[in-house]
Amino acid sequence: MDRRRIAVIAAAVVLFGGAVAVLRTTGAPESPTTATTSAPPPTSLAPFAGEGVLVPTPGAPPTAPTALSFRAGPHRLQVRWTGEAPGYEVRWGRDGLDRSTLTTRNATELNGLDDDVQYTVEVRAVDAFGQRSEPARGAGTPQSSRVDAGFVDRFDQPNAPDPTRWRLSSRPNCARATPGRDDDGRRLVLSSNCASAPAVLRSRAPFVLHDGAGRFLVDTDGPGLDGELLVDLAPGPFSAVPGDPLPPGVLRLRVASGGGTSTVEVLTAEGTPTTAVRAVPLLEPGITHRWELLIRPDGVSVVLDGSTVATSTAVARWSEATALLSVSGPTGQRVAVSLVAFDAGALPPYVPSPKVDVVVAAKAAEDEAGQPVAGVTGGQLRLTLLHSDTAPSAPDLSVVVGGVSVPLRPAVAGEAWRSGYAAVADLPKEAVRVVDGTLHATVVSTLRVQVSHVDLELAGTFTGTPPSTDTAPLGGVERELARATGSVLDAAGHPVPEGTPVQRGRLVLDLVLDASGPVAGLAGFTVRVDGDRVASVPTTAAGPAVAGRWRLAVNTGALSAGPHLVEVRLFGTSADTRPTSAFVPFFVAQ
Repeated sequence: MDRRRIAVIAAAVVLFGGAVAVLRTTGAPESPTTATTSAPPPTSLAPFAGEGVLVPTPGAPPTAPTALSFRAGPHRLQVRWTGEAPGYEVRWGRDGLDRSTLTTRNATELNGLDDDVQYTVEVRAVDAFGQRSEPARGAGTPQSSRVDAGFVDRFDQPNAPDPTRWRLSSRPNCARATPGRDDDGRRLVLSSNCASAPAVLRSRAPFVLHDGAGRFLVDTDGPGLDGELLVDLAPGPFSAVPGDPLPPGVLRLRVASGGGTSTVEVLTAEGTPTTAVRAVPLLEPGITHRWELLIRPDGVSVVLDGSTVATSTAVARWSEATALLSVSGPTGQRVAVSLVAFDAGALPPYVPSPKVDVVVAAKAAEDEAGQPVAGVTGGQLRLTLLHSDTAPSAPDLSVVVGGVSVPLRPAVAGEAWRSGYAAVADLPKEAVRVVDGTLHATVVSTLRVQVSHVDLELAGTFTGTPPSTDTAPLGGVERELARATGSVLDAAGHPVPEGTPVQRGRLVLDLVLDASGPVAGLAGFTVRVDGDRVASVPTTAAGPAVAGRWRLAVNTGALSAGPHLVEVRLFGTSADTRPTSAFVPFFVAQ
């Protein structure tokens, strides 16, 4: 690969992942500003070409998409079409086209819709200059379908997830489970903002097998780039299930994205192999898929959208387990869940849990007496412990809660002492006391131990109203501009070989904008060489562009020999869209 392309990709990664936050916050003024005032970024650009610069111009409008099709689901429509444009504009509504989105894919999912109501949809192709095609039109009707299972939750209530049914556990301030808003309406949003720290949703109802058979079903969109979606069935009181290796008896479905494909595995502590029935492509972000884990007395099958994709000879050696759904990724994750259903046992009585604060110390501090929690007859504190201790077996650990010392035991017998150790404390009634609404707990240990996931399950009676959940996901949906990459070509349009300087005269900048889903509208971009603006290219001929490819010719005759730098800066059509930049270095020959 050309070093110029590598350089611009690396610069774009840095900008999109970190430094771009500074650029986006300060704006991108195209005119002088004072030292204390920053002008907002422009949302439209005037065409400009410096001396010796040739900029591209629009051609004929794109052709309309074809083969528009619909797949209905509860409160949603999946829309697909055929076309080869760099982007598309989708408009929809029930009494007019009052909602819209821009995407680079040939598919999108419309959520938060009313069931049994027809929605009209228009899809237009969008070229690199914002020119629109004639629309492809169609209509679809969202519909709910019956699911035959003892436990069914569609997460379409305003208080999702129902606290009488679910618990969320994660590292402190790392995750939320909240009702979706707007385009995520009528489904659950599971969001995290901590790298590689899973956000775990635990069912309070146990998963049960009948005659050795059972089924777990989840409707969710795919995990993000290099992300993981896990379904764990664990024969013990876990708040989160560690891996590598799994605790004894745990049956795990793992769906991982990366490398242009999706990996599907059934994992056990014994290392039972998974047999792939068919390859699974990289799941499209924002598109809901149905996963089913089918358990039989002689093995397990994984079904994706009605088609078996993997099998395993793994056998569940239990009749009841804790069911957990989790997502994780290198930069956090955000997935939407619209259905969970499984064969379940009785839902235990609901008792609201107070906030829990857990610390690790060699000796527990003398806490205030605290107030007992009304109606509580006991409880269970579930913890995940991170450590670097190399001892072959777990030490005797205890936790002090409400002035009462309670032993910590493994969540399942035989669990190895390793980082990610799942421990449980069975709390007597007198230990469940709160100070200012918080239950304080101290893990007594002289080891270097950190407490990861915390989960408190109380027993007793409760006659009040369950509390509402947080209403805002972590890191809400923010449409960003498509990602930019660029390279330098010679005057004939051929790639300049690696390590070869550009000859004096003219070079061609090849700029590509691409994305993998919904994006913000592109107003245009500017090109600077060594800080001097040489071109501005608007991309709003009939509305904002989405993505595309452009080639600009630049005169290098006046440039000195040696290294130079091209900056391409992208601007959105909304003031809420943060500008981004990509850089292309090149060398001019002597």
